[in-house]
Amino acid sequence: MYQERIRDIYEHLSPGYRRIADFLLKDYQQAAFMTAAEVGRASAVDTTLVVRFAQRLGYPGFPELIDEIQDDVKRDLRGVYAPAEGDDSPMGILRSSLAQDRNNLEYMLLHMDEETFAGAVEALSNATRIYITGEANVIYIGEALATRLAVLGYDAHILPTEPAGQAAIAAIFRPTDVVVGFGATLMSPSVGAILRVARKAGIPTIGIVGSYTNPAASAAKYTLLAPTLTSGLMPSWTAMAAVAHALSQAVAATRGEPSADWALRTNQMLDSYTEAWRTVADNVRDSIADYNIPPPR
Repeated sequence: MYQERIRDIYEHLSPGYRRIADFLLKDYQQAAFMTAAEVGRASAVDTTLVVRFAQRLGYPGFPELIDEIQDDVKRDLRGVYAPAEGDDSPMGILRSSLAQDRNNLEYMLLHMDEETFAGAVEALSNATRIYITGEANVIYIGEALATRLAVLGYDAHILPTEPAGQAAIAAIFRPTDVVVGFGATLMSPSVGAILRVARKAGIPTIGIVGSYTNPAASAAKYTLLAPTLTSGLMPSWTAMAAVAHALSQAVAATRGEPSADWALRTNQMLDSYTEAWRTVADNVRDSIADYNIPPPR
C-alpha cells in the first residue's frame, strides 16, 4: 500500500517530497483524480518531482501510484455503500438499516441540485397558502412539515387524498399557492396527478420523491430526490424526513425575526398547555381522594 511505503521513507524525504507525501496522505480522495501536474501544483513542486516521487516509492511511474490511490478510494466507497449482510438478528437489522439510511443521505447530499433546492425554498417562502399531499405511508412527514410551516406563520394545509377532495381544492388554487407532494414508492399516482394539475395552473410545485421514476417526479417543477432504498422489506422514510426538516430550516432562515417571534409564541403556548394539563391532573387526583378510593395493591 502506498501509505505504508510513504511512512517507511517519510523521515528521509526532502521538503519537496514531503509536501507531495503530505498531500497524498491527507487529500488522497482528491488526488485520486488528478494528473501529475495537478498534484505538483497542489504540492507546490515541479511535475517531474511528482513522477520521481512515485518512482522513489517503488512504482514504475505516476500512473501506477495513482491506480493504487484510486483503489483506496474504491474501498472507501464500498465500505460506505455496500449493505451489511448475513446478520438477521435485531441488532444486525438495526445496523444494516442505519447503514442504508446513511448511504441514502450521503447519496442525496452528493446529488442534490443546489438551484433546485433553492427554488423550492424560495417558492415556499413566498407562498400565501401551502398545500401538502403524499401517499399513505409518508403523509405523516407532510403533516409534520405543514405543522412547522404553520408555526412559522404560513397558511399550510394537508390535501385530501381522495380525488373528489383534491378536485375541490384544485378549483380554488391561486397563483401564489404552492403544492408539495411526497412520493416514496410507485403507489402514489394521486400525488403525481394533483402536482400535474397545479403545475398546469401555473402554481409552483415541489415533489419529494424516492426515485425519479415516481409519478410525482416528472409532475413537479422542483423535484427533490430522497432515496428510499432499504436493507429490508419496507422503504426507508429517513431521507424524506431529512428533506422536510431541511426545507423547514431553510424557510425559517428566510423569515428572520418573524420566525423567531413565531417560535417564541409557540413555546409560550406549549407552556400554557402544560400548566393547564397540570391543573387538570391535580383536580383529578383531588377528586379521587375525596371518594376515598383505596390505591391498588
